[in-house]
Amino acid sequence: MRFEGVVALQGVSLSVDQGEILSLVGPNGSGKSTLFNCINGFHRPQRGNITYQGHDLLNCLPHTVARWGIARTFQNLQNVPYATVLENVLLGAHIHISLRDTLRRSISRKEREREEALALEIMAFLGLVNYEQRILGSQPYGIQKLVELARALISRPELLLLDEPAAGMNEQETLEMAKIITEIREDFGITVLVVEHDMNLVMSISDRICVLDSGQIITIGTASQVKEHPEVQRVFLGTATNA
Repeated sequence: MRFEGVVALQGVSLSVDQGEILSLVGPNGSGKSTLFNCINGFHRPQRGNITYQGHDLLNCLPHTVARWGIARTFQNLQNVPYATVLENVLLGAHIHISLRDTLRRSISRKEREREEALALEIMAFLGLVNYEQRILGSQPYGIQKLVELARALISRPELLLLDEPAAGMNEQETLEMAKIITEIREDFGITVLVVEHDMNLVMSISDRICVLDSGQIITIGTASQVKEHPEVQRVFLGTATNA
């Protein structure tokens, strides 16, 4: 993936196993979010292939990628601040609603109640009970991050892309986010691909870790394998072994 001569990703090749939590880490500008944008259709790489369960994602638009079961959260909040918490969560359900469903929903209280019941169930899972009618823009930052996550979950994804889910959170909120990510995999069976700078969170939740630097993969492995890798220590952790 190039941007006017700048190589953002070069020779990046990895696979994510079903039911796995795989974390992408690396310095700022290493290509982590660019990789996410390629997967969910925001960017179109000049070369390479991206496949998901037999689907070629390379030239797909984001809404098509979402319909195939890939949901996404973002580094910066992508909420509607003047709407309620519940309304923000329900926005994520639209990918499963056809034109016929939209017309039926407009006249069917039962259909609306079914959607809202699912939203409330997800909100309860995330600890957002009694927030549904509050205006989102007036809520604490940590709550707004959880609402964005709830909106992704209501689309019923099989693969969830989390772009810095703990960014801007305090220590307690970060611990809770780590617990939530693990439970998303265990309770919902969702595969999770995470971009995150908080190495304590990454080490605690990841089955495997992929380290990027300057658009290239340094190594992929378990937390212990990555931590001991000399190039990771030099480039990312700021230390080096004498070997």
